[in-house]
Amino acid sequence: MKLNLHRRTYVILCLLACVTPLSLILVRFPSGMLDEFLLAAAGNLALSVLTYPAGIVGTIAFFALIFVGLATPTEAVLCAALLYIGAGYFQWYALIPKHFRHSS
Repeated sequence: MKLNLHRRTYVILCLLACVTPLSLILVRFPSGMLDEFLLAAAGNLALSVLTYPAGIVGTIAFFALIFVGLATPTEAVLCAALLYIGAGYFQWYALIPKHFRHSS
């Protein structure tokens, strides 16, 4: 079994899922409809979907940073992004191919 998504494409998608909500926060639309917390949550959701189920590591780090008060939601997305990308990459490109290679 081979994953059809190239490794670079996967990493780029994860980075875009992290950076896009943050760039929208920096633009600050005048309508006021886009809340900082809502955009950070959207970035967190996109990253957790791309890295499911190994992305739980990044999700725990995201909520821990916010709960303890060490980071705002925007900063927590950036801090957890490396965990999301690392866990998802390891899962999709190391664990799953190795598992299916041995079972065939």
